[in-house]
Amino acid sequence: MEIIEGDAYELFYKRAATEGLKAARRKFSWDVFRFFRFRYIKGLEDFNSLNNIAMFKNYLKISIRSLLKQKFYSFINISGLALGLAACLLIVLYISHELSYDKYHKDIDRVYRVANGQSGNWTPARLGAQMKADFPEVEEVARINGPFSQTFKVGDKIFKEERGFSADSTFHKIFTMEFVEGRAEGALNKPNTIVLTQSLANKFFDYGQALGQIIYIDGEATMVTGVVADPPKNTHFYYNYVLSYPHDFWVTVGNWTGNAFFTYAKLTEQATPEQVHAKIPDFVREHVGPALIKYSGHATYDDFLAAGGKKSFTFIPMKDLHLHYPHLALGSSGSIDNVYIFSAVALFILLIACINFMNLSTARSAMRSKEVGMRKVLGSLRGQLVGQFMTESVLVCLLSSVLALLIASLGLDGFNQLANRDFEHAQLFEVATLAKLFALMIVVGLMAGSYPALVLSSFQPIKALKGEAQARGKGGVLLRKGLVAFQFAISIFLMVSTVVVFSQLQFLKKQDLGFDAEQVLVVKNVSRLGEKAQVMTQRLEQVPTVQSVSLSSQYPSEWISDWGYQTLEDNPRSYSFINMFATAGFLETMNIELLKGRNFNRQLVSDTSNILINEAAARWLGWEDPIGKKLSRGNGEDYTIIGVMKDFNFNSLKRGISPFVLRLMTDDGHAEGGWYAGNYLALKVSGNFQETVSSVEDIWKETIADEPFEYVFLDDSFNALYEEEERFGQLFTASSGLAIAIACLGLFALAAFTLQRRFKEIAVRKVLGASVKSLTLMVIRNFTFLVFIGAVIAIPTAYLVMKGWLADFAYQMNLNNPLIWLLPALFVAVIAWLTVGFQSVKTAMSNPVKALRSE
Repeated sequence: MEIIEGDAYELFYKRAATEGLKAARRKFSWDVFRFFRFRYIKGLEDFNSLNNIAMFKNYLKISIRSLLKQKFYSFINISGLALGLAACLLIVLYISHELSYDKYHKDIDRVYRVANGQSGNWTPARLGAQMKADFPEVEEVARINGPFSQTFKVGDKIFKEERGFSADSTFHKIFTMEFVEGRAEGALNKPNTIVLTQSLANKFFDYGQALGQIIYIDGEATMVTGVVADPPKNTHFYYNYVLSYPHDFWVTVGNWTGNAFFTYAKLTEQATPEQVHAKIPDFVREHVGPALIKYSGHATYDDFLAAGGKKSFTFIPMKDLHLHYPHLALGSSGSIDNVYIFSAVALFILLIACINFMNLSTARSAMRSKEVGMRKVLGSLRGQLVGQFMTESVLVCLLSSVLALLIASLGLDGFNQLANRDFEHAQLFEVATLAKLFALMIVVGLMAGSYPALVLSSFQPIKALKGEAQARGKGGVLLRKGLVAFQFAISIFLMVSTVVVFSQLQFLKKQDLGFDAEQVLVVKNVSRLGEKAQVMTQRLEQVPTVQSVSLSSQYPSEWISDWGYQTLEDNPRSYSFINMFATAGFLETMNIELLKGRNFNRQLVSDTSNILINEAAARWLGWEDPIGKKLSRGNGEDYTIIGVMKDFNFNSLKRGISPFVLRLMTDDGHAEGGWYAGNYLALKVSGNFQETVSSVEDIWKETIADEPFEYVFLDDSFNALYEEEERFGQLFTASSGLAIAIACLGLFALAAFTLQRRFKEIAVRKVLGASVKSLTLMVIRNFTFLVFIGAVIAIPTAYLVMKGWLADFAYQMNLNNPLIWLLPALFVAVIAWLTVGFQSVKTAMSNPVKALRSE
């Protein structure tokens, strides 16, 4: 380089003096290019700055040879780590998806759901508009109703579509919407207008233009004023269509005691929810107070408060709804506890895989002490030895990560079914995912390789060559035993947790609901029948397999609204009772026991002003005999209690039984005041279910031809309430099973490697008369002690964690059954015995001459 550079500079200065600076510079560039020759490029070893690269090539070459030399253990190491990584990758996909809900909305950090009280779902119609008028911190508000399913008639085609909502015209200012057709401004300003998602518009109009088209929804003409891109799946509020509100009094103004809307608010950039919360008590006193006084019977709002009355509103961040307030989410069902649990499971699986990796790495490296001694004698520095072992460790991790991507890709469809998600293969190969996986692998490789690298590189060459370093490596043995015990602890913890989860689900299914959900057929959309509902009821009663029929506003397992009632005492007490309307045959159809008083009498028109309550309501009221006592809705709406029903579960058993009021509707579906309340028909059936359903469907089609027939069996509807828990249990079981399988894989290899090292010891014992049985028990005994240590760590931890998980359930299984804790530990012990025992028997039965002939 010096020769070429010197010539180039010499020519440059001559030209600069004779031809000028510009020409000299131009020709200098040409000279540099012209002097270039391949023979001038030296090998990597000739450049001090590149020596590290050359050394790395050497490390890599030796690492590959080492892996190929120990094919069995390399396979166990790589496949075990790959399985753990694949499982972690899929779980991380799930966790990332759960944490991403609603993040796509613009200004998500400023959008809040307004809850009734601390976390009540429904709010008054007037709340949003009044808050915007009174609070300068509130920039925009929107109200929503739903979800509901409706019948669409497009041309001569009929569709039944779910996930529909009604919303204010400001809907697009709260929720981010991408308009494909039409404009956001004015899309929901007029009554009888609708915004469709693109997939629904394509379905209705066969990919043609939807904007301006007229469709009929439940028989009413509605104009399409907009088409929007389908909302992402990771939203607490997934919709297929959004309808405008009709401009009537109840919807646009309403009253302060009727709670029928979901209210959302966007705050200004400078505002905080705490600023709004500070103003809410005065806001409630001014606007809601007069209505509360009117309906509660108190003289003043202060009297209402003094009597224990409460009324407030809370701003809850929309981004927290899916995981922290799932009962407020409009369709999504998440749990922050599940995210924490699966994060722990992913960590456990990764730990088990890494423990396998570290155990086998340390066990194998201990056998390489002579190699280390020879390298040191030949001049290797400690840093170079550390680099060698670190390279081997990282190489295994990188190979495992490639295999993990393949395994995760192959298992993605099955995982989607378990998790009820629709992750795509492309998500596994996104740059962000690959970067995280690569970074994780580097960290795991360095951590797993650090112990053997640092310990082995510290051996003194003479002792290493004599084998003394290997013989005295007690620290490595203790570390491996500690790691194996920790593996057992994780495996037992996961097994115990799995048993508790499934036992709790089985416990819920076996609980007495307080009524008979078996053989109850619920027909939906009965409100579409109108006046024909009574005629259909009479026809259904003639079907031989139908034992009884009742009409109701809701049905158990579905959401049932709550209505405010007060006692007629000197100091009235108020409570929001779960409130349902039904015909007189409801108790018979559901087989609900009447403990006191009498049932409704369909012949008595006056019974519409009477009510039945459940035991929970009677306990809250505290009256020795509630029969004949009255509850009031205010404004002279007083209702006499004529009977007390036995408590029955009308919702998920995760919740307790709330005070319940049953009110009478007439056989034609009308409640007191004349408004129509008949939405569902409940039929107690017998005999062949399919024949009965077919008969009911025929009657339905004869009664109303243009409305699809929808039904559900009540027991199936109750079972659907636990789908998320069932899915959680299945995911947890699959994760636990995989973790135990990975642990066993590592245990199998570690046992084989350990027995290989003790091959001569076992041979000597066998020559001296030890039996195969005694030799096998000797090895198993050591691992049994490790299982015991793992159980001592895992069982108390699992008890505390599962007790916390069960706290969300009103009905809980008994955790004091010792079998719940002992059987998983015994199961893990049996797996360990079988795994280690196979290798022990194989080694103990081998010919001792093979081990001793070299001595």
